Amino acid sequence: MASKLRPWAVLFWLLVWQTGSMALTAAVPHGGLLLASPLSVLGRLWELLPQGAFWRTACRSAGSITGGFLLACLLAVLLAVLAENRKWLGELLAPAVAAAKTVPAASFIILALVWLDAGTLPLFISGLMVFPPVYLNVLEGLRQRDPRLQEMARLFRVPFLRRLLGLDLPRVLPYFRASASLAMGLCWKAGTAAEVIGLPPGTIGERLYMAKVYLQTPDLFAWTIVIVALSVLFERLFLALTDALAGLLRRAPGGRTVQTGSSVPPAVIRAEGLSKSYGGRTVLKDLGFTAGPGITCVMAPSGAGKTTLLRLLTGLESPEDGVITPDPAQCRWAAVFQEDRLLEDLTAAGNLRFALGAALDGPAAAALLAALELELEDPRPVQLWSGGMRRRLALARALLAPSGALALDEPFTGLDGALRARCMALIRQAAERKPVLLVTHDPADAQGLPLVRLNDG
Repeated sequence: MASKLRPWAVLFWLLVWQTGSMALTAAVPHGGLLLASPLSVLGRLWELLPQGAFWRTACRSAGSITGGFLLACLLAVLLAVLAENRKWLGELLAPAVAAAKTVPAASFIILALVWLDAGTLPLFISGLMVFPPVYLNVLEGLRQRDPRLQEMARLFRVPFLRRLLGLDLPRVLPYFRASASLAMGLCWKAGTAAEVIGLPPGTIGERLYMAKVYLQTPDLFAWTIVIVALSVLFERLFLALTDALAGLLRRAPGGRTVQTGSSVPPAVIRAEGLSKSYGGRTVLKDLGFTAGPGITCVMAPSGAGKTTLLRLLTGLESPEDGVITPDPAQCRWAAVFQEDRLLEDLTAAGNLRFALGAALDGPAAAALLAALELELEDPRPVQLWSGGMRRRLALARALLAPSGALALDEPFTGLDGALRARCMALIRQAAERKPVLLVTHDPADAQGLPLVRLNDG
């Protein structure tokens, strides 16, 4: 981690610079031309600031370099998204990205001068330096997305835009921010070098070259300070905007909490001849059952295929053989997964809004959470909640979601007797209107209920 700039340390190096300039001036004729003093540089910068030509030059260089940065970021993000979804594209781009990452900028600058005019050279070179780190980091961020949360969003039919804002961007933004911070320094260095070599008129690179030709070292240092200042200013502005976006995404995504009567007609679930195997091991074979409104328990030893059955019924996986009616794509399910599958940075309200959007009935949600000894307006992100609280919120999400059927995979994990009984009562209320498939290990939960037994269960 880089150390912070301390005023005393900056002052120390300014004194070293001033002392070196004074010593060189005293030892060598015209030594001030070789190393201008800080005071002379500041004086020259003070002379330049009121001049219109100075601001036009700074703006032209800043426009080219930052333009290259922004275009490269846009292209890198777009191609990273495509490469994540199309393996062949990632493999096709890999050699080009490796070349852009390792070949010296000077080689690209000289080669690009054959193809491009001097005016567009800084934009191209700065963008070329930015593309590899941003592309690679965004691609890595996309690969770090939690597939379990993606499945949850798919099952609850979360729209694309809400998934993008609630799942994808929060995961990718830290990777993008880190790469953008690194790339900004690279693009200003490479863009200025391109200006020095290509000499487009009216740019900072041209002023640096002319200062070198005429031994105007105060100008050389003054324009270097301008480059550093512009780079730091743009970096802080860009990162502040990125952080502001990240802050917005940490708030509850999705629609407003509104009163709504959204409902889905209940389904009657039928399975005929379901079979599924993994790696040559048969998990389910020729399974059939019917589940209408009410609770149907699924019981079997661990590893016998209980979770697999729910995944087949909800359409998260496809059976190798057999028929499910209605087709999972046509039946709207809600579920409690084996894991809670909550968005860690969001509050209870944020998690419910993400999954349900405008279908969330605010008063009903507040009442249900109160029955589960939770608060809808609890300001804490759920990552600070206990395991039992998180489990109850996952159950509340499933009960509140408009659905024609419920799949509950061990919904009582981590709950004590009183809370367990309260949750079971709420599930029974929901089961009056729709079929509920309840996976459980506890025979007490299945007492008096229809059973689906798997294998030896």
